[in-house]
This record gives sequence, C-alpha cells and structure tokens, in this order.
Amino acid sequence: MNETSPGVLIIGGGVAGMAAAQVLSDFDIPVHVVEKQDRLGGHSVKWACMATESCVNCGACLSIEMVDNVMGRQNVTPHFGASVLSVHRSGSGFDVTLEDGKTLSVQKIIAATGFSPFDPGKIASYHIGTLKNVITTARLNTLLQKEGVGEFLADNPAPDIAFVQCVGSRNRKIGNDYCSQVCCKVAMRHANKLLHVVPEAHITIFYMDLQIIGKETRSFYEGLAPNVDLVQGVPAEILESPESRKLRIVTEDRNDMTRIARQFDMVVLSVGMEPSADMEDTADITGLSPNDWGFFNTGEAALAQDVYVAGCARTPGDILSSMQDGRIVAGRVLEDMGIAGAFQETGGKKDLRIAVFGEGGQALATATAVAKRGYDTFLFGADVSGNAAENLHAMADAKILQVSGTAGNFRIYHEQNGKKKILPCSAIIAAHEPHVKSKNIGVSSEKIIDPARFSELLSDAAENGPADIVILLDYSGPEYKKWVRAALEDAIKAKSMGKNVSIIARKMLVHKADGQRLFDAARKEGVSFLRFEAPEDIAIEKTEKGFALAMKEATLPSSLDVRLDFDCLVLPPTIAAPADFQKKAAVLRQKTDAEGFLQSPNVRHRLTSSTRKGIFFAGTGHDETDADDLDVEIDDILTFLATRPFDLPEVDTGVVINEKMCAKCLTCYRICPHGAIVLGEKMKPRIVPDACFSCHLCVANCPAHAIESEAFANDAFSDMTEKDQTIIFACERSAYLAAAETALPDNVRLVKIPCTSRINIDVILKSLLKGASKIIIAGCHEGNCRSVEGSREAARGVRQTLRIPGMDDSRVVFAPVAANEPEKIKRIVSKA
Repeated sequence: MNETSPGVLIIGGGVAGMAAAQVLSDFDIPVHVVEKQDRLGGHSVKWACMATESCVNCGACLSIEMVDNVMGRQNVTPHFGASVLSVHRSGSGFDVTLEDGKTLSVQKIIAATGFSPFDPGKIASYHIGTLKNVITTARLNTLLQKEGVGEFLADNPAPDIAFVQCVGSRNRKIGNDYCSQVCCKVAMRHANKLLHVVPEAHITIFYMDLQIIGKETRSFYEGLAPNVDLVQGVPAEILESPESRKLRIVTEDRNDMTRIARQFDMVVLSVGMEPSADMEDTADITGLSPNDWGFFNTGEAALAQDVYVAGCARTPGDILSSMQDGRIVAGRVLEDMGIAGAFQETGGKKDLRIAVFGEGGQALATATAVAKRGYDTFLFGADVSGNAAENLHAMADAKILQVSGTAGNFRIYHEQNGKKKILPCSAIIAAHEPHVKSKNIGVSSEKIIDPARFSELLSDAAENGPADIVILLDYSGPEYKKWVRAALEDAIKAKSMGKNVSIIARKMLVHKADGQRLFDAARKEGVSFLRFEAPEDIAIEKTEKGFALAMKEATLPSSLDVRLDFDCLVLPPTIAAPADFQKKAAVLRQKTDAEGFLQSPNVRHRLTSSTRKGIFFAGTGHDETDADDLDVEIDDILTFLATRPFDLPEVDTGVVINEKMCAKCLTCYRICPHGAIVLGEKMKPRIVPDACFSCHLCVANCPAHAIESEAFANDAFSDMTEKDQTIIFACERSAYLAAAETALPDNVRLVKIPCTSRINIDVILKSLLKGASKIIIAGCHEGNCRSVEGSREAARGVRQTLRIPGMDDSRVVFAPVAANEPEKIKRIVSKA
C-alpha cells in the first residue's frame, strides 16, 4: 500500500477552487491546483467592473485579489496549462497523473471545473458570428473592461441597445430547462453601466421573467427600471435591416396586436451557464455521476468517495455564492481529514462559546445547528422549548444592552431576571426575523388567506375546501422566492385534487435547480398563468361566491379584459425590515443596507460575514433566504468557526498607540469600522491586533497624532517622493492590482498602501512640498472598501486640500479604481 500525502488536488482555479485553496492552505496542507488556462481566476477575472458612482456588488474585482492571495501562498502549487489525465485510487488516497506526465499523490480531490457559457451559435436565428453587432455578455464585458464600447458603436452618442435574456437557459428544446440564476442581475448591471458610459443610450431588455431576487436587487431594479425599456417576451430571430444595416427585432404592439420591427445598434445575448466542457472527462476519471444537465444540484447526481464538487461545477451561481461553496467544501474536506477545528477542542468538545441573536425559528435553527457541532451556544430571543440540543442554552428572557470586545473575546452585557450580567463569547450570529405583514388590497374577507393557510387547507380538508382559487403574486409589494415556490407546489397539488387554480403575477421567479421544471409541471397540470404590469391593472370586488377579478392581461390586446370568479384568494405577505433593525445593527456596530435589512451589501464581507471579525449574519433578516439557503448560510458560518482560530498570537499590524501623546478623545474608538479598538483601564484606547484589518483609518484621523505607523508614517511617504513625480497612492486590494496589469511611465511612482483611508491632508501636502507634480489617490469604489470608509475618507482629504487657496484641482485627484480596471488607471495616469 502506498503512503498517501495529506495533500488535496483542486481541479479548476476559478473562484470556488481558489476559495477552497485559501481555506486548506491555512492548515499547511499541500494544495495542487490544476488549471487549463495560464492563470488562476476562471471566467471572473475577465469580467469588467460594474460600478458607476458606487459598487453594485457584482464581486468580479474579488477574483483578482484572490489570484494575488493564492499565488502568494507557499503550500499552494498551481499547474497552469494542465489537465488531469488519470486518477487511480491508492490506499487511502489517489495517484494522479497530469497530461504533462507529472504525478501527484493526494488524499482528497475537489472538482471545481466551473462552467462553460452557452454557445449561442446553437440558436441559428440569432446569427451570432454573422451579424457583427450581435454579441454575448462575455464580449460586452471585454469591451467594458478595455473601455472600448464607444469605438465598437462607432462613437454613436445615442445608440439603441437590446439585451435578450435566457439565451440557452429555461429552454426545454435543447435540454437546458433550468435557470442559470445570474443572467438577469448581470444584464441589469450591464445596462446600468452602459448608461453610465453612454448616458444617451436607449436600452431595451427582452425577458421571460426578470429574476429580481437577493440583497438590494429590488432597490437596484427600482432605480434602473425607469431608465430602460422592459419588454416581456424574447425574440425568435435577429435580422439585419438591408437599408440601415441596423439589427432588427420583430416584436408585438399590444395595442393592436400587430407585429412591429425595432432597430438596434447592438444586441447583447445574455447566455446561460452550462457545465464546463471538462466536467465530462473529470467525472469519468474521478467516478462522479452528474445529473442530466451535467451538474450536481439534484438528487440524481452522485459523488464518489473522497471526491467533492464545488462552485458552478455543482450548480449555476454568481461569484459570491461560488466563493461560499468553495469555502464550505474545503471545510468538509478538512472535517473528513480530521483536521478542521482541532485547535478549538478539548477532550472532543469545542472550546468556543457562540451567541445567537434572534426571535424566531431561523435563530432557533441556527443555534441548534451550531450546538449540535459541539459549541456551547447561547440563544438570545427565541424560545428553545422542546429542543434537545445538548449544548444549547436559553436566554430568551435576557435583554441585550451592549456588545463590546472583539472576536474570541466578545462581552455581551445583558439584563436577566432583574440582574445585569456579562456573557463572554467568541462569536455572534445575528439571525433576527424581519417584519412579515399582510398585504392590503382594499378588500377584506376570511376567504383571503396566506400560503401557509392554503397549504393547511389542501392537507386537512381538501374535499370541503375552495374549488376556484386565485394566487396573486407581486401585487401590493415585492414578491419573494419562497412564496412563489409555495404557490407553484400548492397549485400543482390543488390541480391534482380537481380544483381550478390561476396564478397571477408580474414575473415568475424560478429559483433553485428545479424551479423551471416546477413551473413547467404546473403549466402541464393545467394551472392558468396570467400576467399584469401594474397593480392598477387589477380590480377585485367581493361577491356572494367570494370574489370577482377583472384585469388587463399583459400578453393580450390592451382592449381585452380577463374576468375571473373564485372563492379563495391566496395572498402572500410581504417582508420588510422593522424599524428596530437600526438598533439591532447599532448594538453590533454594523450598518443596515439600502432597504433597511441587517448587513451592508459590501461584497468583501458577504455572504455571511461582517466588518467585525467574529460577527455573522443568517436568515431573512439580512438577505432573501429560504430554508435551504439558511442551511447553506449555517454551513458557511460553521466553516468559518472551524477554520478560523480565535486565539491567534498577537500579530504586528504596524499600528500602535503612543500612550504619552493620547488625549483620550476616543476618536479612534468611534471611527474604527472593525471594532478593533477597545477601551481599557481609565478609558485608555487599545488596539486588539487579532481584530485589526490594518486599514490605518485611526492613524489618519487621530487629532493628537498619537497613533503611529512606522511603515506608513507621514514622513515615510514624503521621503519616497522625488521632484516632478506623479505619485499614485494605491489600495493594495484594488488600484494597486489594476496598476500591476499595465506599464506605468517612468515619472510615475506607485505606492502600495493598505487602504486609501491612510492618505489624509498631511500626507498630501508633505508630498507636494517635497516636489511631487501630482498626487493620485486610487482606491475602492464607494461601498466596496473592506474598511467601509476608505474611499470616503480619501475623497474628503482631497476636498480639504483643494480648499487651500491656490491649489490646482489637477494636481490632487481621488479616483475609484477596481482591481479589474487596468485600462481605467492607465487613462487616469495618461492625464498626469
């Protein structure tokens, strides 16, 4: 028997593979990443930044940073331009041979082969490759990244641009009867970006059903919708006008049901995701069995022993969910190897104490799962009656007053039974419930019920229940995926009982792997689907039977009305952020999002983390989740708990507080976005190195200049300045990585800094006095800074400088530059 190395082979170096490699390499495990391309990053490194005035949370920039991080890890060995030729089980692991003849001995294998974009050439009527200005989203990304959209459109100041959705997705004819989950958000971000680049562009989106799902997606959609033309229904063919040479799409005029031709300068095909072209070979040599689509997201798929699947190889998803999946899979690998969490156990029991905040079932489910993993878990808010988890402690009657401390050493000040107490804990999970309220449609009746009650009726007394049912979605407030899925499942069940069911909606959400198949099954069973465009298109009144409904059906001529008589109206409630979420966030020193929900949308801390190490979020209080999503979030948090030690030795952040100079003004304590500064004896501020992200915001803002940094001191910056140089102070996670992809002129000096929040007016003025001809501060886009305030603080420093009499605004500039914007920083430098 061969002795197998405890190493892990990752097939595929996209975001899921890199995320897995990061987790595994933290445990000094040899990691081999086999990537057929000549660099890590997969498709995402080719994607453009979608930010305009601020970040729109696409996450594409993160892949560049991940590449830089993974390539700097000593125990990660990338194999570029390589593929796996054979895999043979050997003892407790595998002997792996690459096509170049190299052999590896590993214990576990992760297949993270990603996806392949659907080939739109399979839909001949779209004429991709024949009509020059019919392009894919991938091609549009290249144009945006290279800043070449204007040239491609012949500098047309007001082009007509169309997006065609679901190209290769939701298509039964080609066997792709699934939603790719990401294309609608991608198209909306692209449309928003194009309007920023070409403000006078006219954009039309042809869609089946826009999938408006997820954090801040609704508010983003509401902001975009008035600026684009949304047309329900995708075209059958794209033609070229022989006279104008423009692209022509034939659609219907609803007013008179005639066919009209619309002309466009560019048509973008939103192509769906298919399994990677390599997955079939990978499955054959590793013993994996994908489903009919080629993914591993349904029960028909099967894994092999010691072989795991991560990211888009498992199921279509976006960048953030693929990163999350890679982390979770790596955590499972470590657990199966008996490694993860070993530093947190004494005698088989976890040493960490975990607190869960929340009032309902989601908090209870979260706390139960954490307790079952062996952690002492304290649940504040929810009742634990009847719960048998051994390590779960009820704190339902405790009122939280304050949370202080840092990861590994939080202190929860609370009042219980009239006494004030302190509970120390290592991490906190916020799983608060949002406000679920009934919708007001102007009609009241006991025959208006919610989905839960409808499910009960179908189970308890089907034969005596309502016979004619209308399920009204998306009517008075936004729709949520869990209610849509419940509507489809219950409609199918009701039809099987001989009932008449109509579902009325503005859009049909088909989330999850089988969402499209569920929709198709409902139609096959005879469920009627009607569409409306606005609430005023529907009128409901009470009748002796129950209700009468008249509506303008969106797919019929506008002169025709549809009338329905029914005896049961199923009306899902709406979900909103309660007013006290602001206070709940403040207790944790966190921000809410644009819609008032917990957790800011900052992609550097999502999907479940926060700006403070050791604080996590789960459930519908912070994002649109269903029961399955909650399970994934819990897995993600448990992976963090098991793979991120909370008792690290103190690290040198380079930042220290000079106690002799400290005025105890507590500015640093108030402004630290990471909660890394705590108050000690006699209100002395102290930096906790384990909690510090080394952003240097405190250094730049200390009024007494008492917080010092040897590497990034004011004089250190000025000392590196030479006469007539252009100095770029570049964030190490964004602009610095973009600049590394381009050649800079000899008179430009690139200075790598941990965060642009470090560059204040003192640094700017000293550099100018030393002879710098121009100062460029290049950092993250607003909303993308890991330390939240970095870009805002840098921009403030520039504004302060420019208020000095005689200061030329061409000499001091703040510019947001993402890691995937090398052309942008080249353009900025060219103006120097």
